[in-house]
Amino acid sequence: MSEKKKSTNCLHVREVRKYTPEVLKLPADYGVLKMLEGTWVNHNPDNDPTGWGVLTICMPSPGTNSETLPGKYHFLCEKYTEELTFKLVEGSVRNRGGANEQFNGAVTYETAINDLNGSPLHAEAGMYLYLNDMYNHPATPESVKTDIGYPELKPGDGANGPDFVPKYSVSRSGTIPHGSTIMLLGNDSDHEGAPPFPSGDAAWDFDHLAISPTMGGAGTTPDKPINLDEPAPAWVHDKELPIKCPSGNRTYTQRILAHELYPYSVRPDLILRDRLKEQQVTKYSLIEMSTKEDSGPQGSVINTPFTERYTPVRQMDFRMWIETIVENGEEILQLQYEQIQYFDFQFGTDGGTTRWPHIQVNTLRKKTNK
Repeated sequence: MSEKKKSTNCLHVREVRKYTPEVLKLPADYGVLKMLEGTWVNHNPDNDPTGWGVLTICMPSPGTNSETLPGKYHFLCEKYTEELTFKLVEGSVRNRGGANEQFNGAVTYETAINDLNGSPLHAEAGMYLYLNDMYNHPATPESVKTDIGYPELKPGDGANGPDFVPKYSVSRSGTIPHGSTIMLLGNDSDHEGAPPFPSGDAAWDFDHLAISPTMGGAGTTPDKPINLDEPAPAWVHDKELPIKCPSGNRTYTQRILAHELYPYSVRPDLILRDRLKEQQVTKYSLIEMSTKEDSGPQGSVINTPFTERYTPVRQMDFRMWIETIVENGEEILQLQYEQIQYFDFQFGTDGGTTRWPHIQVNTLRKKTNK
């Protein structure tokens, strides 16, 4: 825990170590999460348009339901400010699993998000865990006697058995007041330079768009994406489109592309890219997490009955960049994140369930007393 994690291609690798009583005396290891300690806020003295957070969300339109009026939705996209606070939980958190043990570094978080007029939009609280290396803890004479392990156990048992090595280095749990509880798992890695973001046709990637393929993909095809670094196509501003093609894929998503915050209304994380254009970023740590795991139910989202019935959250993906930037000759930490929640509600015109992305992105710096 006190040693630096070994890395392969800058990705931290879990290790299995031999347990000793001295482990209990070591200070907590928070890993990459240690850099988060403190309060982060929007830093935008020049009122730069890229200095605010952006959110997009689709919600069922009033009067609709899946049985009679499917597919109508209300789209909201706006800028926001945020105060995000991280606090270290003192001491290592010991998880005992018999021959396998782990010591976590825990960090609580709390966020408050307002619109640019100061009205509350979102609140959330939870905890990040830095999932440290595993320890092998075989049976000892004292543990066999104290826990009545004989005759099945003898001293030394468990020393040479299979070790559990988790594939994750970090987790996040949180409670969202709309009625969802989240558990995300993932990994952290270190990189030189600035985070890469796509441009042109390459930015049309449904994993990061406010439009999903189940919404018709705005009528695009793989060989003809929309270039988000150019003005929106002409059909986006065609006011006759709902009359000419009321059930078409373009009509379905037209208002998202016609929004005044385009292209951020379509791909919000491009505002993070544009914020970095005039900055000198020397390095960054990346945390990537998701509730989805193909190998089994390891992350999850749990919803209250109302949310589960009408707008259930099925998946959440999260990326966080902790960047070191040089400004006025000094190194400053900057935090950027992209958070995507996927709702399932109502049905598309083809009878299939529609997945509605709810995206939040923001750029923050640590709050000072100046």
